[in-house]
Amino acid sequence: MQQTSVIEFHPKRGKPAQRKRHPLNTGKKGSVISRGGKLWVSFHYLGQRVREPSGLNDTAANRLHVRKQLDLVVAEIANGVFEFAKRFPHSKKNRLFAELEGGSFTESPDVVLFGDYVVKWLQDMGQGMTPNRKRDFVCSLNNHVLPYFKDVPFGQMRPILMKKFVALLISKKNHHGEPLSPKTIRNYLIPLREIIRDARDEYGWYDMVDPFRGLRLPRVRNRRIQPLNFQEWLAVQKNMFYWYRPFFEFAVQTGLRPSEQVALRWTAIDGGFLQVELSRVRNFEKADLKTATSFRRIELRTNMRKTLERQKELTKRFDQPYVFLTSEGIPVRQENLGKIWTKALKKAGVPHRRMYETRHTFASWALAAGESSEWVARTLGHVDTTMVYRVYGRYIPNLTRQDGSAFERQYSQTVEARVAEDVSQLKIGTILGTTGNSAL
Repeated sequence: MQQTSVIEFHPKRGKPAQRKRHPLNTGKKGSVISRGGKLWVSFHYLGQRVREPSGLNDTAANRLHVRKQLDLVVAEIANGVFEFAKRFPHSKKNRLFAELEGGSFTESPDVVLFGDYVVKWLQDMGQGMTPNRKRDFVCSLNNHVLPYFKDVPFGQMRPILMKKFVALLISKKNHHGEPLSPKTIRNYLIPLREIIRDARDEYGWYDMVDPFRGLRLPRVRNRRIQPLNFQEWLAVQKNMFYWYRPFFEFAVQTGLRPSEQVALRWTAIDGGFLQVELSRVRNFEKADLKTATSFRRIELRTNMRKTLERQKELTKRFDQPYVFLTSEGIPVRQENLGKIWTKALKKAGVPHRRMYETRHTFASWALAAGESSEWVARTLGHVDTTMVYRVYGRYIPNLTRQDGSAFERQYSQTVEARVAEDVSQLKIGTILGTTGNSAL
């Protein structure tokens, strides 16, 4: 029976026998009754008295319509084919009658609200998530998904609703005042997809329309890489506060992602190798890196060792487990390092680039020096050389070296004079008893 709303019904006291039967119900089983200007149906089923609202206003046309629907209910009961939940999907008695009918009760997608299910879903599924994954899901749900879908029943989740939601995300701005990136929008849809899929499987709603059918998402465009050349790199290093120069030197020497490097601990330096095991994003440390191949071992070359030795000298008085610290002994944060990086670029007169370009700078320099694409891919933590050829193909003059020695020679020729300058500044800072006042 078509229902548009649920109406509270408070029956009047008195014996039913004292009521005069309406001509509409004369000679028929069950009754159509009016309460508060709305039409209700009343009948008996499996020994139970049933009163359910039709959701329709009390009009002459609606009375005839509801009576016909009630006659169908009575006929189905008489023929033994009546299923209460199908006729009254919004009724609070669905579970009771499912048990009386000898079947199992399944909630209708038209009555299960997305917001209510999310609470239950997080309780059940959150236990198996990593802390970082759970944090990301909760953040996405609270900030974007729930404000839009909280009071929406699953039965109303249609493709058009998803299109409207994506359009809303496209119109939003991030904390920098810029439009949300296509990748960010796709990430916000991940928990939404997973929750809808799990609800469908849990309740057996296999005939439910896929709300993501035909959904077109903003295309993720590959950023054009902008590695620095050697002259730009020297200019940037010269104009950077000396305390943070080792961080960016090490980034260019290793190709580490900024999130991996800020989480680097001294214990990750094992003999002649660097173990990449952790990352830190928005000041939350993550043991699950970007991909499985991101867990990698990088051989420590001579210049890398020298950079780490100078970093150790800078930070030894703080006795911290992390390699890279602020001048106040606090572990560096990626977002604040970005400010140091941008300031140095501006002072050096070098066009603005993301701090992530240090990774691309390493790859392009190594390939231009003649290192093999396989060695570069392993150092970067890529699955294979596909991305190396696609992103850095124009920097590959030949494929001869396989051990990083060509990169090491070229790097050494560019930094020796500048390193001597850093050592001099460190000695001056030590004599004066200060290491600078620019803490992150």
